[in-house]
Amino acid sequence: MSWLLKRMVRLYPQAWRERYQEEFGALLEERTASVADVYDVALGALDAWLFPQVVQERSVALMVGRMRRSVLLVLWAWVGVVAAGVGFQKMTEYEDFVRAARESTPVGMSFDAVVVGALVALAAVFAGSVPIVLAALGDAFRRGRKEVSLLLCVPPLALGVFVGYVLLLMKVVYPALGGLAVHDPANVALFVSIAVMFLLAAVASAASVSAAVGRSGVGERLYRFALYPAALAALAMFVVSVATVVWGLALWAQAPALFAGDDGILATPTAASWFVILAVMGCCTYAAVAAALRGLRASGFRQ
Repeated sequence: MSWLLKRMVRLYPQAWRERYQEEFGALLEERTASVADVYDVALGALDAWLFPQVVQERSVALMVGRMRRSVLLVLWAWVGVVAAGVGFQKMTEYEDFVRAARESTPVGMSFDAVVVGALVALAAVFAGSVPIVLAALGDAFRRGRKEVSLLLCVPPLALGVFVGYVLLLMKVVYPALGGLAVHDPANVALFVSIAVMFLLAAVASAASVSAAVGRSGVGERLYRFALYPAALAALAMFVVSVATVVWGLALWAQAPALFAGDDGILATPTAASWFVILAVMGCCTYAAVAAALRGLRASGFRQ
């Protein structure tokens, strides 16, 4: 594993290697290599290419870089959980699922846990990201970095475009087409277009915030603070994922006909829709929890 890490150092920019390669190599030799180290070195290489400026001394720069990567990775993981959560909400809005939640306590309580966990994650993400975004915006104005300001305009613009697109479909397109069946090709195409627009808006927003933060001089103190809301968000995502598991199992036990039916997203098999949603949530939650733990460890790292 150590030989792989030493080869991976070549992925870093030339300027970075000229300054840090010798010390970084010595640091790698002092510890037993693991899969987590491969993951960390790969993320570090990506971070070095995206955010090449060095604004602090080596030990502090390493710590800030790891904290920044952790916070941003939690943000990206949250976007994935939100995407899966939208699918879950779309599936469970049908009357059969609403009735099952009313009649079965486990189904109803697990659904409520999904909602509460999602709200907590949303609040935690905003609590951790807003101070960093404001600091990045202030730094951009002081230093005349117009590209940072433009990048931070992307999220509200993306939200506006997405909302406008949905309103256009709901107010103009759907009424013009008349009543569409669930399996109607036009209905499927319109739903897929909404999902694609949502994903594009979410990815564009997360990418622009990540790029803006990396190009600004946000200090150690804000990243250290943001790690705690990030950890709370990761915990809330874990709760959402577990509650989704419980919801599916409870539905299977309490309403097996519904679980085995074709009441999933766009009349797909319910079990298949649930499994896909759960798989996306699980992968994103794992990434968020791992990133939060790595960031919290890094926040105490000093040389």
